[in-house]
Amino acid sequence: MIKINHIEHADCLEYLKKVPDNFVDLVVTDPPYNVSQKNNIKYKNFNVVKNFGDWDFGFDPIPVLKELKRVLKPNGQIYIFCATKQIPLYISVFEKDWFFRNLLVWNKTNPAPRMSKTNFLFANEYIVYAINEKVKPSSATFNFSRQNEMHNIFITSALQGKERLKDENGKTAHPTQKPLSVLKKLIEISSNKGDIVLDCFMGVGSTAVACKELRRNWVGCELDEKYCGIIKERLASK
Repeated sequence: MIKINHIEHADCLEYLKKVPDNFVDLVVTDPPYNVSQKNNIKYKNFNVVKNFGDWDFGFDPIPVLKELKRVLKPNGQIYIFCATKQIPLYISVFEKDWFFRNLLVWNKTNPAPRMSKTNFLFANEYIVYAINEKVKPSSATFNFSRQNEMHNIFITSALQGKERLKDENGKTAHPTQKPLSVLKKLIEISSNKGDIVLDCFMGVGSTAVACKELRRNWVGCELDEKYCGIIKERLASK
């Protein structure tokens, strides 16, 4: 039985198989990008992190998307964060089996510097947006506000300061933590109070925190037990 507003320490596929059909109203999730490299890079006085962890190697989104389609309501929506090279794969699946709606851009005003100075900085991450089935768009929850607030680009700084979580050693707790402002915008637009939002790659629980602040229910899992502990601490302080 899936518990509402409860983080489960579990693999995403194992967890999703326990979720009933057509159970959730919205999916907002941040799967692995498959961008890690085995070794970090030292450049002059800088240590550039290239290896985020074992979880960021060889991730196959296809089985996960299949399960997400099953557990999402027919007019439910999905926002899935992804890397540049993953965009064609996600869009091809969503155009074939779902109802692809848009490609959103998170533009970071302070991206990591390019030490080699041989390419452009990676200032963008992407969010693929779709509806589960090819229904009338008006049948899906979409809380449109003003025209100038509904652009498909979110401009923020990369996480820093108080929102960036630290571990007991003062180091970054999770390398790919997403801003609450972006998550809250997606959740507020595509769900209503009391709806159930799913995140099966919880990380440090930012989706759950956003849902709690917006009075949405949430369900989800996280593979790393350490991160599960962080999630519980964050939610307890809200």
